[in-house]
Amino acid sequence: MDKNFAKVPQSVPKLKETDNISSLETIKQAVDNATTENTSRYPDVYTVHTPTALVKHWQDGQAFYFQSENKQTLKVEVLKEYIVRFRYALKGEFARDFSYAVDPDFKTTSVEVSLNEASEVFQIRTPKLYCHISKADLKVSIRDAQGHPICADAEPFRAISTLLHGTAELRITKVAHTSEAYYGLGDKASALNLRGQRKQNWNTDAFGYGLESDPLYRTVPFYYGLNDGVGYGIFMDSSYRSHFDFDSDEQGIMNFSVEGGEMNYYFIAGPELLKVAERYAELTGRADLPPLWALGFHQCRWSYYPEQQVRDLADKFRELEIPCDAIYLDIDYMDGYRCFTWNKDHFPEPKKMIGELAEQGFQTVVMIDPGLRVDEDYEVYKSGLEFDAYCRRSTGEVMVGPVWPPECVFPDYTRPDVREWWGQLYHELYVEQGVSGFWNDMNEPAMFKVDTGTIPDNVMHHYEGETCDHRKAHNIYGLQMSRATTEGLKRLKPEKRPFLLTRATYSGGQRYAAVWTGDNVASWEHIHIANTQSQRMSISGFSFIGSDIGGFADQPTGEMMVRWLQLAIFHPFMRIHSMGNKVDGASEVEQDTIEAQERINRLGQEPWSFGDAWTTLAKAAIELRYAWLPYIYSTFWQHSCYGSPMIRSAIFYDQTDEQLQDEEQIFLFGEHVLVCPIEYPMQEAEDNTDEETVEIPTVLYQEVYLPNGYWYDYWTKRVYEGKLTIDVKVELDKIPIFVKAGAVLPHYPVQQYVGEKKIEELLLHIFYVKGEAKSIIYEDAGDGYGYEKGIYSLKSYHVEGSETQFSIMRWQQGTYQDSYRRCRLQIYGVPFRIGKCTLNDEAVSFFQNEETNQVELSVRSDFYEIEFFEAE
Repeated sequence: MDKNFAKVPQSVPKLKETDNISSLETIKQAVDNATTENTSRYPDVYTVHTPTALVKHWQDGQAFYFQSENKQTLKVEVLKEYIVRFRYALKGEFARDFSYAVDPDFKTTSVEVSLNEASEVFQIRTPKLYCHISKADLKVSIRDAQGHPICADAEPFRAISTLLHGTAELRITKVAHTSEAYYGLGDKASALNLRGQRKQNWNTDAFGYGLESDPLYRTVPFYYGLNDGVGYGIFMDSSYRSHFDFDSDEQGIMNFSVEGGEMNYYFIAGPELLKVAERYAELTGRADLPPLWALGFHQCRWSYYPEQQVRDLADKFRELEIPCDAIYLDIDYMDGYRCFTWNKDHFPEPKKMIGELAEQGFQTVVMIDPGLRVDEDYEVYKSGLEFDAYCRRSTGEVMVGPVWPPECVFPDYTRPDVREWWGQLYHELYVEQGVSGFWNDMNEPAMFKVDTGTIPDNVMHHYEGETCDHRKAHNIYGLQMSRATTEGLKRLKPEKRPFLLTRATYSGGQRYAAVWTGDNVASWEHIHIANTQSQRMSISGFSFIGSDIGGFADQPTGEMMVRWLQLAIFHPFMRIHSMGNKVDGASEVEQDTIEAQERINRLGQEPWSFGDAWTTLAKAAIELRYAWLPYIYSTFWQHSCYGSPMIRSAIFYDQTDEQLQDEEQIFLFGEHVLVCPIEYPMQEAEDNTDEETVEIPTVLYQEVYLPNGYWYDYWTKRVYEGKLTIDVKVELDKIPIFVKAGAVLPHYPVQQYVGEKKIEELLLHIFYVKGEAKSIIYEDAGDGYGYEKGIYSLKSYHVEGSETQFSIMRWQQGTYQDSYRRCRLQIYGVPFRIGKCTLNDEAVSFFQNEETNQVELSVRSDFYEIEFFEAE
C-alpha cells in the first residue's frame, strides 16, 4: 500500500541528501506520533510504498509481470536456468534498462519455463528453480528443483519517497536462516562471514583505514548466501549509495537497500559457491589475460624522483639480483600535478630513461588522476574545455574543486565521446615514450578540504544520454575512468595487452583494470586485513588484487615486510608501495626539508631496506614468486575463461564443512594450493635494522586446519589426511603451503624479470594420489592476442594412482611452441618401491630415493604417458 505522511513536526531535523535509513526512521517515528490537528508546514513529507494485492499478471517470453492494486509491478525474468532477475516499478513503468556492470557480451539463453497458479501464489518453474510470487503482497520465495527453500522474502518490497528528494530508499528484506552465512560484498575490511554486520557502499578515499572501517574505495553490491551447505548469490545492480544488513539485530532477517533509482537484483543459483562465482562473472564479465610481466614483482613509492633515484633503484635491484619487473612513478613525476606531463627538472629525457630501464628488464608504470589542473597554459585542460568534457554543476558552471592542484576539473567519463577523448591523451606517454602501464588513482572521485571527500551531489553526468546527478554516478565514476583508459590503450596499441591499475571501481570493473586494497598501514593487523580483503575481492569478481606490501603509511619492521611478501606471493598483483616520508598537509618547504633528511637517513620500503639478514629473506620470497609464475599464469587463464576466483576463501573448498565457515587465515590459491600466511610476529620487540647487529628470531608453530582430502606440505613433502588441525613448524624463510594430492605443479627457473631467460627445462612437482586428479598448465607469448588465434599451449595432466601403480597422462592443445623441450619430474608420496617405469610404453631410467620415496626423472616435454609399476 502507499501511505502518505504529512504531519511532520517542525522539531524533526530536515532530511539531508546524505542521510541514510536511520534518519528516515527518525522522521517516521515523529510522523507516527504526530496528531491530526497539527497543520504546520514540515521539513519534508514522505510516502511509504508497499505492494497491495495482485490484480494482474502477464507473460512476455521468459519475463513475467505481476501488478498490484496500487500499480506496483514486479518483473521476474529468467535469463538462464540459474540466473533470475527481479525488478520493481513503483507506478507500473520501468526505468531504462541499462547497466554499466553487466557485460555487454552477456547473453540470455532459452529456458524451459512455465507459470502455474495456486490459491495463494504464482509459481515460475525452471529445470533448476521454483520461484513463488505471493498474490497478497508480491513477496518472493525461491526453492530448488527438489523443493528445498533457498531464499525468501521476510517482508514485502518497500520504498520510501519524499517531496523534496524523490525516491529515498528501496528495500528488500530476506529471511536469514539460523545457520545461514554470508560472504562477498567486495571491498570490506571486516570478518569474512558477514553475518551480524551492517555495510554500505559509497566509494570513499579511505586513507589509513582499519579493521571495520566502512565504506572503502569500491562498490561491489554482490553477496553469497550459504544455508545448510547450499549456496546462492544476489547481485543488486544499483550505482546509488546502498546498504546491506546481514541480521545485525539478530532478528532472523537481512535486508539490502538503495538510496535512489530502481530496485533491480539478480538471483544466482549454485548450489556450489564456486558455481555462483563463475555465474556472477558470466553476468558481469571476466578479466582479460594481462601481460605476463604484470604478474611479476613491482616496486613503487610516493615518490621516486629525480631520474637518478629511479636509475639507482633499478641498478640496486639488478646488483642484488632481486627479481623485479616494474617500477612505478607516483604523482611527483608530473609538472605541478598536471596529468600527462613530466617535470623536466626531475626527468629531462623521459623517453631515454624509459628505454634504458626497458633494456634492464623494467617496465615503467605512471600514475594518472582524474582531477585535471585548472591552468590556461595547460594543453590538456584547454583541450577538455574546448571539448566541454568536464562535469558541471546543476547550475551550469564547470565543477571545480581541490585535489593535488588547488583547482581541478573532472572529466565526465559517462559520455562516450569524453571517454574517447580521454583515451587519446595517453598517446605521448604510451606510444611515443614507451610507458608500459598506468595507474588511475583518486578516482572515487576524491576531493580535498571537504568532509564528504568527494564532489557534490548536484554535479551532473551524461550517463549515456540519461542525465543524472552525482548520487547515481559516484560509484561508477572510477569504473568509467578505467573503461576510458583501457579502451584508449587498446586503440593506441591494439597488438599489446594493456595493464591498468585502478583504486575505485564498481561491479564489472574487472573487465578493465586490476585493483589494490588502498592506502593501508604498516601493522600486523593490516597483514590480516590484506589477507581477508583480497579474499573477499577475489570471490567478488576482482581476482587481480593485491595490497600495498609493507603498508602505505608508517614503517614496517623487517619481519613484517618479509611476512607480507610471503603472503603476496599468492596475490596476483604483487607490489611494494609506501608513502616514504611524505607528510600529509606539509608545505613545499617543509616537504623539501623532509626529503633532504630522507636522503641522509632514508626510511624506504625497498626489499633491502632492513639490513642484510632481512634482505636475504625478502629476496627469497620474491624469487619464489617467479618460480611459481607458470602456476599463477595458468590460474589466471582459468579465471579469465571461467570466472573462477584465483584466491578462494576456505569455505569455497568444502561448503559443507562448518569449521571452514568462519575460517579467515587460510585460503586456496587456484584449484590445488592451500596457503596459511603468518599474521603475527615471532617476537614482540621491534627488530634492530642495523644490518650488523640484527638478530633473527627462532621459530614458531602455526596451527593449520586442513580440509577434506590429502595434502602435501610443500616444503617437507609430508602428506596429511584432511579434516584435522596440525601444528606446523614455521621459520622466517617460509610460510605454511600445502598442495592437494594429485596436483601437477609447474615451476620456472628464477629470472630477474619475465623473459630474461630462455627456459630450457620445465620443473614439474607431481603429488601422488590414490585415485584420479587433473591439472592444467597454460602458456603463451605472455603479451599480445595470438592466443585468440590458437597460438597458445594448454597442457592437461591426468594422474591416477593405486597401491601398485601410478600413471601420468598428458594432452596438449594449441600451436604455441614452448622454449623448453624437456621436463624434469619430481614425484612425491609414491607408496611403493618402483620396479619399472615406462615412457610412452618404453622402459626408461629413473631415480627413487629409498628413504623418502621421492622419484625423479627427465623426459621430453611432449610425452604422452608415464607409468610406474611396483617392484616384484
